[in-house]
Amino acid sequence: QMREDRRWHADTSEGVVAVFQRYIDRLRPRFSEYFDKAPSAPFRVTPLPDSLQGAMTFGYYDEPRHDRREGLYFFNSLNLTKQSLFNVGALTYHELMPGHHLQITGQQENEALHPLRANSSVNAYNEGWAEYAATLAGEIGMYEQPEERYGRLVMDAFLTCRLVVDTGMNVLGWSLERARTYMREHSGMEEAEILTESIRYSCDIPGQALAYKLGDTQILLFRQRAMAALGPQFDLKEFHSAILTPGALPLPALEWHMSWWLEKKKLEMSDA
Repeated sequence: QMREDRRWHADTSEGVVAVFQRYIDRLRPRFSEYFDKAPSAPFRVTPLPDSLQGAMTFGYYDEPRHDRREGLYFFNSLNLTKQSLFNVGALTYHELMPGHHLQITGQQENEALHPLRANSSVNAYNEGWAEYAATLAGEIGMYEQPEERYGRLVMDAFLTCRLVVDTGMNVLGWSLERARTYMREHSGMEEAEILTESIRYSCDIPGQALAYKLGDTQILLFRQRAMAALGPQFDLKEFHSAILTPGALPLPALEWHMSWWLEKKKLEMSDA
């Protein structure tokens, strides 16, 4: 029923842009409650080039470059004008703010980082943060409609399915069709997305899809640990700064950093 509901469809690229903009505008007045600083580089959404429409399910975020100051999310206009857009809120918060654009552009603009670190990318960190951002958006009320909350759950189920089908195909010998059947039964995604995404896991970038949920889960565990240790002194904005300030790190290094930050906070509390 939701897939057919015309309230959640847009028939043109301009209409799809307007849906993304709805969620961008919804977050803007609340952003400073949860984050210290927004990157100076702007961002926007725009359709994918025609040559890439058949190869990408949703699209991709492209960070600012030396010849282009803004971050861009390129969306698949061919797909998104033909399907329900109830999951675009979750997609927006993953790809743009407070997801990839905040993390990657903030890292680029951090003058305390060596250029190698300012431009580094660690898949479990980058995708884990973006997925955490989509989760956080729900916690702070960005999914106002039941359909939007359902869209977030569909996205979460989709990413969780990846843990099964990626390891199934690359470790346990599953066929491509077995993986697709599993996704049809459990992911809630459109057939076109299942066909392209399963190719991605099988022979394009095997293993990469595992990082989303692994990174997201680790960041949530760090937060739970900090909340338990600091109690009423826990500050979500400070926690986000602690995660983001060092830039992308392998998860073991991030765990060391967050343990150091937590011990530092506990010492500050005992001295107060």
